[in-house]
Amino acid sequence: MSIPFMWFDLAAEDTGKAAEFYRQMFGWDVADAGVGGYRSWIGTGPQPWAGIVERGPGTAGQWLPYVVVDDLDQATKTATSLGATVVREASDGPAGTSVIVADPGGAQLALFKPFPAGS
Repeated sequence: MSIPFMWFDLAAEDTGKAAEFYRQMFGWDVADAGVGGYRSWIGTGPQPWAGIVERGPGTAGQWLPYVVVDDLDQATKTATSLGATVVREASDGPAGTSVIVADPGGAQLALFKPFPAGS
């Protein structure tokens, strides 16, 4: 089974500086967001594929990938049974609900269940 990453959050101390870095480094389009804690959207077409948020106090800047799952509860149970730890319990965002887990090596990713279309 192949499950692609479908979204990325970039947590940065200085969101403007991060946006400018990626604009210049890769030529990515970065637009103001101002929705759901997002400061900027990153994309190269009509639909953004990442958002820039302010990082929390005492945390390092980081990218957080999101993976779509069919059943959020089951995916969380499977992840923990394989040695992952839950970093953040289920939380609703602008497009769905996510649980952030850390794999056995400490790398974090978000298990994501989109809201039904039209919600």
